Amino acid sequence: MRRRIWIILAVCFFLGLGWFIFGSRHYTAKDIAPLRVTFLKVGKADAAILECGGGFLVLDTGEEDDGPELISALRKAGCTQVDALILTHFDQDHIGGADQLLEAFPVGTVYLPDYEGEGSDWNELVAALTRSDCRIIRLQEPAVLRLGDASVEIDPPGDYAIPAGASDYDNAFSLIVTVRHGQKRLVFTGDAEKARLREYLAAKPASCDFLKLPHHGIYNTELEPLLQALRPQYGVICSSRKHPAEDRVLETAARMGVKVLETRNGDIVLESDGHSLTLRQKGS
Repeated sequence: MRRRIWIILAVCFFLGLGWFIFGSRHYTAKDIAPLRVTFLKVGKADAAILECGGGFLVLDTGEEDDGPELISALRKAGCTQVDALILTHFDQDHIGGADQLLEAFPVGTVYLPDYEGEGSDWNELVAALTRSDCRIIRLQEPAVLRLGDASVEIDPPGDYAIPAGASDYDNAFSLIVTVRHGQKRLVFTGDAEKARLREYLAAKPASCDFLKLPHHGIYNTELEPLLQALRPQYGVICSSRKHPAEDRVLETAARMGVKVLETRNGDIVLESDGHSLTLRQKGS
């Protein structure tokens, strides 16, 4: 009788262990909607589409000439409305297509850094926002939103004060976006430069699996500390054939074990099932 009890207990133990190793993994993966991120080949500019659970988020919109390509990519993906639009800062290579996007699709909420831009692209954005029914949030504090089964955290700079005499300050105001999907963590740094990256790193961010490297692959001295802190497996640089990523950036990333792709070679698609990531370049 005692032997029989031990046999039953052993069987229960191994069945439980098997479920923990295999069953729980498949159960979780089955119950989480996949995340897909498409980085468009739009030259030395940023435009990315995030899809999860039937929801769509656009992160930056490239330049004005990139608007039609962004709209076409959304329609091909089956998008009929954009749940959220995040504009990391107001340089023309990040907001240029935003007015066209707002006219082409209903947009739920637009998240902006809390400062005033300038130039024709900024004026067109303001006019399009005025005509739109979207909700507008100018970020002074961090914000969190849901995109299907993904959590999206938006981190604004701590201070929007323009340095005295500065003529080029937009990059310092870049919103930094973190997407959590199951066990995976993705970080998008806009065009953050040294001061903004130092501020971000001072908060001791957790490691990530993927990093959209800042400022089109232009080197700055905070790149290595950023990669040391985040330890990403994969990275993407939004670049062009005329303006590729600097060799020093690619060499630093390679030395630190980061597999980097550049949009100058074609659209890039990242896919997550919550447990693993895949990164591929269309046409390769």
